[in-house]
Amino acid sequence: MKPAQKITLAVLLLLFAAAKVAMLLWWQSRQPEVQTLSCNPAAEGCRFDGGAQLKLMGVGGNEQPFAVSVSGLPLDTQAVSLSFSMRDMDMGFNRFDLQHKGQGVWWGEQLRLPVCSLSRHDWIAEWTVDGKRYQADFQTQ
Repeated sequence: MKPAQKITLAVLLLLFAAAKVAMLLWWQSRQPEVQTLSCNPAAEGCRFDGGAQLKLMGVGGNEQPFAVSVSGLPLDTQAVSLSFSMRDMDMGFNRFDLQHKGQGVWWGEQLRLPVCSLSRHDWIAEWTVDGKRYQADFQTQ
């Protein structure tokens, strides 16, 4: 390969990398901002969006199944999902799409928290309602 071809290839690779970075920054700027709530979804539940409530029911240890209810949503709500994470720790993909039960109620059961190899108990519930994102901290035993 001639030196001019090497330079051309290097420039093209740099342009490709710059385009990827620009697309990533554009995509991130279009993501909805997460609203952090000061509530405990595993205890009293979390009120959001002017009357809706998310409540985790039966959350005990990290290996026990539990249920979640989201109520008070507008009747035209299209999608509700929930996932769990921890600060500074990747918990992998664990999104749960909740089922519509009618009258503004969405439900999920037999949910399980991801396994934490460090035996931590400080969780973040992250839920999305028609593209709006919310999160709240909670603890397990």
